[in-house]
Amino acid sequence: MHVLVHGAWHGAWCWDALVRELSDRGVPAVAVELPLTGFRDDVATVRRAIEEAGDEVVICAHSYGGMVVSTAARGLPRVRHLVFLAAFQAAEGEDMASLLMREPSPLTTALAIGPEGVTVDRSRLHEVFYADSDPSVAEVLAARLRPMPLDDPGVMSGTPAWTVIPSTYVVCTRDNAISPATQRFMAARAGQVVEWDADHSPFLTRPGELADLLTSRC
Repeated sequence: MHVLVHGAWHGAWCWDALVRELSDRGVPAVAVELPLTGFRDDVATVRRAIEEAGDEVVICAHSYGGMVVSTAARGLPRVRHLVFLAAFQAAEGEDMASLLMREPSPLTTALAIGPEGVTVDRSRLHEVFYADSDPSVAEVLAARLRPMPLDDPGVMSGTPAWTVIPSTYVVCTRDNAISPATQRFMAARAGQVVEWDADHSPFLTRPGELADLLTSRC
């Protein structure tokens, strides 16, 4: 079973094309819908999904989802492999903000803080997340994005799951959200590293390649 964990602002819908690709290969997958109401809530949701997924679980985490999975998968021997897709593979004590600012990206200047939380400037979405897609994609997806909580520090507390579970990191070399240099810094912690000439959202443009990679980790 494959468990797919989306990143900040997004939803389970971002995996739709990948789920179809995996289904065509006869591989079951569940795309988790994070509540985005706080880190603890997100971790609890993912841990529950993993526990319900049976044995031989492969997890693919995108962006912020890497922080969530690194906590949620702790102590669960059924998880066989973790795939970090342009994701935060943080060490104990590290936080997302510091990692993001190691080499500021266009995302860092596109963030906006409002009464509902942290959002991304709609006029920058194509540039930041979906540069490989037609600009119309960003216009459609803008309505589906949700704010992130303001009061969540995003700190990796405790030993992350990837220290004991085999992992693969997919570096996206044209990512405008998490800089490629920062991704490579984190990818050094993974057992295997793959580099793609891609933006921050290859689940939209490379679902077939992503399905091939995930099934090879089973």
